Amino acid sequence: MFESNKPIYMTKTISEKLSKGHRDFIVHYIVEKQSTLEDYLQIFEFYIENNKQWLIQRQEEPNRETTICLELVKSEPIECKVWVMDQGGEGIIILFPEDY
Repeated sequence: MFESNKPIYMTKTISEKLSKGHRDFIVHYIVEKQSTLEDYLQIFEFYIENNKQWLIQRQEEPNRETTICLELVKSEPIECKVWVMDQGGEGIIILFPEDY
């Protein structure tokens, strides 16, 4: 799953409403951590704490959760949830849960 040779797509809403810094972080994370991403659905939950951007990244099967403080230079902190789904031979898609 999440092999780096798969094409990565995003919904129109993601490309319009999620900053480039946040999108780039998600893509880099998927490529960098592909060996630990065992579930077809990866959840990226961005939140703000002490005026800093934080992220909880998790999957359900097997259950795994990671919390990260992000250093985004050109992007304002946000609060939102983003899904990344491995769709087999079709590639990988980045979307908001409400886009599903």
